[in-house]
Amino acid sequence: MSLLKRLALMLFVLVCGTTASAADAIDFKLLRERVTADLAIGVDWAKAVPQAEAHAAAMTPQGAWSNIDYANRHITVWAPRKHLERLRSIALVFGTKDSGKFQDPALRDALLRGLTHWQKAHPRSKNWWFNQILTPRLLCETLLLAQAGGVGVDDLPPGLLDRWAKEGGDPSKKAFNTTGSNRMALGEHWAYRGILTGDPKVLQVGLDALFSTLCFTDAEGLQRDFSFHQHGPQLYLGNYGYEWLSLAAKWLAYVGGTPAAPTAESAALIRDYACRSFFPAIRGEWFLFNVIGRQQASRPGDPRARKALPILRHLAAAFPADKETFEVFAQRIQLAPDAPPPEAQSTVYPCSDYALQVRPAFTFDVRANSARTARCEWGNNENLLGHYLSEGSTGFVARGDEYAEIAPLWDWFKVPGTTVVDKGRDKAIPRGKPWGRLGSATFVGGVDGVGSLAFAYRRDKETPGRFAWFAFGDVAVCLGAGISSTGESPLVTTIDQCWRHDPIPEQALKQGALSTPATLVHGAFRYTVPKQSATLRVSLDKREGSWSRVSAAEKKRVSGEVFTLWLDHGPAPEDATYAYLVSPAVAKVPKVEILANTPDLQAAQDDEGRVAIVAHKAGTFTVGNRTLTTERPCVALFTKEDGFVFIDPVTGKKDFACSLTQP
Repeated sequence: MSLLKRLALMLFVLVCGTTASAADAIDFKLLRERVTADLAIGVDWAKAVPQAEAHAAAMTPQGAWSNIDYANRHITVWAPRKHLERLRSIALVFGTKDSGKFQDPALRDALLRGLTHWQKAHPRSKNWWFNQILTPRLLCETLLLAQAGGVGVDDLPPGLLDRWAKEGGDPSKKAFNTTGSNRMALGEHWAYRGILTGDPKVLQVGLDALFSTLCFTDAEGLQRDFSFHQHGPQLYLGNYGYEWLSLAAKWLAYVGGTPAAPTAESAALIRDYACRSFFPAIRGEWFLFNVIGRQQASRPGDPRARKALPILRHLAAAFPADKETFEVFAQRIQLAPDAPPPEAQSTVYPCSDYALQVRPAFTFDVRANSARTARCEWGNNENLLGHYLSEGSTGFVARGDEYAEIAPLWDWFKVPGTTVVDKGRDKAIPRGKPWGRLGSATFVGGVDGVGSLAFAYRRDKETPGRFAWFAFGDVAVCLGAGISSTGESPLVTTIDQCWRHDPIPEQALKQGALSTPATLVHGAFRYTVPKQSATLRVSLDKREGSWSRVSAAEKKRVSGEVFTLWLDHGPAPEDATYAYLVSPAVAKVPKVEILANTPDLQAAQDDEGRVAIVAHKAGTFTVGNRTLTTERPCVALFTKEDGFVFIDPVTGKKDFACSLTQP
């Protein structure tokens, strides 16, 4: 190896991983105790013990359960996982001293019979994730808990660990699934297996995979703006980004204070991602729908953000100086009545074509796509109708549950924030190829400042138009101009489509067209719609539907009342425009002036003197009582605190002349 390559390798290990010999000095007993103790935290033994005993009693003499289809190979609803989940529940009671059934002989016998049947049946899914991530994860947790109860490696069915090693994937080898959080998930079961067998080499493979992703990347993983990508350049804070953070925080807590711990610089990225991006994208018990990708259309079963609570426990253990911060995040997720409201944050994520405005009273976000980033994907028969997610989709949440599990009942032509041709039937929604597909727009991006942000999306295909979103403190200004379509179906801009919450605007009960200007209050939000050519429409519908409409993983039927507010531009409009403002109903009526909304210039300012601008071409423009001169198209923001900030969203650079005169 050349000197240059050796130096590069040393730098990579220093910044992104553990030292090559770290596992040799590991106290395996300490790691086993930390892992098994963590698995038992928060368990209600009054429920867990009877459940484990019931599972053991229902097991056949051969170690199977009669109500599990072991031949099932489904890609999303894989029945054999139940076998592993039941074995884990038995192992948890058997291997934990506080359970009252520690080292119980009947549970031990059931465990070994169940493992033997699994080895003989060899269930496999058509989805690699079950075979190489979920199966090894559940097996390893089961075996470590069993080991804590006295079951030795020699007691296990012959070949169990060998098959796991051969079929479980190797994170050290380049493959389609060895990037980002997938690499970490593969590494976890190597780390677990190393602890289980006391093998430092196996443990090191796992730790390298777990901690090598603790660095910025232009590929899948943590981006330089603290967003997260998986399946190409695709935003995934609340799905794969959750997995990355969960694994990183957990293993940082497990190996903390040992030679295997990552560098302080690498560890700090875990904390910063959690505080800058991950938890701000949660309101109450739910992730914002824009950050969970295709799982927007999959039923989580429980409030989705609650699964992040263990992450906060691990972060508090790893970063004791920030313990109070993580405790506050936990209080908000658990809806504690005395939890402090979220801190204000205005952030544009240029790597992901995403913008986020967090305020104490509400959260607003907008997601687009471009030739640099992927559309929100569908795959594994999930998110079957989600073509318009990430096409300028916006969310307005105060409680957090405004869109929770609404996917089966959504009109998917009316994703909030989007402007699309409404063909009125699910089969007319485009789908295209599965998995991440790049967008086509080039002019996408924005800037952020003190309490404000400006974000633009210029779409030239499907439905050409110029779209801008400006957030000034507690108000979001949403603008569209130069929008055209063809055909007989109407072009619609959806302001919101969410669950019914009180109060209900009187106009919604009339189910009809409204004249503009208009102001409506629904739930926690006020919608202000200036006078315009489009027809404002509102509805409150009781809907029924099935999860199978949007995901093959679920068939449950649901019902509920859905509030929808939209602008109808009619069929085949040319150069249509729209404008509306959304703000918390409890806040003062926003004083915002829309200065321009044309295909060339979109701009607005608030009563605090903040000015947001999107210039779609170079030139000199009058912006209220100011003059903008720019030699390139740009997105710009003026605040008293930051002054004038601008960017070319095509290149992401500021290397051009751009100025705004002062009044």
